[in-house]
Amino acid sequence: MRSSIGSLAFASCLCLAGKAGAQPEPGTPPGAEDPPLGGDNQDDEGPGTPGQSDAAPPRSAPPAQPPAPARQVPIDEVEGEDQNVADTLGIQPEVFTARLYGFIDAHFEQVARTPVGVDEDGDTVMASNPSEIDVTNFNVMLQGTVYSRYRYFVNLASPGAGSPAEDAALAVRNAWVELPLFREYFNFRIGKTYRRFGLYNELLDAIPTFIGIEPPEMFDDDHLLLTRTTNIMLHGTFTTQDSSFSYALSTGTDEREGHQVPIGADLRYDFRNNFRIGTSYYTTSGDAVPSKELGEGAPLGGVATWMDEDEFSVTGGYGQVTAAGFILQAEFWLARHNGTRDAMKLMELLNSDPPLNERQREEFFGPDPENPQPNLDASYNVKTGYLRTGYSIPVKTWSLTPYAQFDYYDNPEIINDQDNGGDNEAGLTDDGIFYKTTLGLVIRPVSFIAVKIDGSTHTQKFNGETVTYPEIRSSFSFYWELGGMR
Repeated sequence: MRSSIGSLAFASCLCLAGKAGAQPEPGTPPGAEDPPLGGDNQDDEGPGTPGQSDAAPPRSAPPAQPPAPARQVPIDEVEGEDQNVADTLGIQPEVFTARLYGFIDAHFEQVARTPVGVDEDGDTVMASNPSEIDVTNFNVMLQGTVYSRYRYFVNLASPGAGSPAEDAALAVRNAWVELPLFREYFNFRIGKTYRRFGLYNELLDAIPTFIGIEPPEMFDDDHLLLTRTTNIMLHGTFTTQDSSFSYALSTGTDEREGHQVPIGADLRYDFRNNFRIGTSYYTTSGDAVPSKELGEGAPLGGVATWMDEDEFSVTGGYGQVTAAGFILQAEFWLARHNGTRDAMKLMELLNSDPPLNERQREEFFGPDPENPQPNLDASYNVKTGYLRTGYSIPVKTWSLTPYAQFDYYDNPEIINDQDNGGDNEAGLTDDGIFYKTTLGLVIRPVSFIAVKIDGSTHTQKFNGETVTYPEIRSSFSFYWELGGMR
């Protein structure tokens, strides 16, 4: 953390010392680690631009005339003035580029009455839910290059920062440096980085740039399939005139128990700017352990908080088609778990609130409710997928993008107690399965601002019957940059 903040301060000093700040292309905000995305054209909307590196930093324009070499100035030579750090160190300002920017997302949500239990007569009990107003995403990002060759990226995030009664902490979401090994074919990144996995993992912080308010269920914080970040990534792109083939291999400490080497991989093919298809894979390569304990909320990866250890893998595929303002996206993922539950933690779940339902109690403790015996074997599969589509309609200088999305999620292990690592969607159901249908609209007065409004219906089995309840939400998100846009 100390080194990341030090790097941020040093790069900021260099921005003030010389004209080193790289500016974005006019009229377009960048993605989280991406080059500037397209403006109001739906062809450029969504996760990245096919044919480009998904995390390429912007390149500053070369100066019209090469500046004179900086002269080292002794500190005592100038009285009463702050010293130029770059000059003092003998560094030419154009050696470094730096760009400070970020995203802010203000969010409102209201969920209708939802099932919470069963009364003495066996009838479903429904309860109202309070509305939510929050700054669900707040990001400060710094990226740039050294000698236009070595890249760095810092992403500070404060999710859930909108509470007037409680200040949120600022966390280091990404902090990495990257060395090109051989052209665009082999690049080595080390630090803390988003893994390349599916269409959205590297881009979810860039809220204004894609359709939809909520992420696909695989990236819902309440039930992640795996950790979103890792430590080392080797990636590259091979291009032809009309297409490109990209790969990424990653590893890190993740949720490993000890000396295991978890492996992540992603392969994708892009044809022009209209078609992308790919597959991602992840394996713990042995035992993994929970990232959080009971009572600390949802885990940061795929290992449930009540596990002693878990070995799992995730595999699946994704695709995207864009043409003339139309976009269609789809993904499907399967996580196979072979774990061992912790007996003491299971006994604590007997007192969870909300309580375990009948299926969960039988799975964890056997068929006799009067004599619970912890079942330590946890072999199960998690399945999820979505289909998302939208169409951009230009209206003078504005754009309107109606969209629709269908989500499917199936997790037989999840419980309803969020404080103990469960969720209030799949964990609420009789069988761990729910479906979500969403209709919405993105309004863009300019390309840097997105006003999103949508509504969803959740459908699941509860108390032996099919229950559907709606929810509405809105989002006002925008991109900002230090010094403004040119």
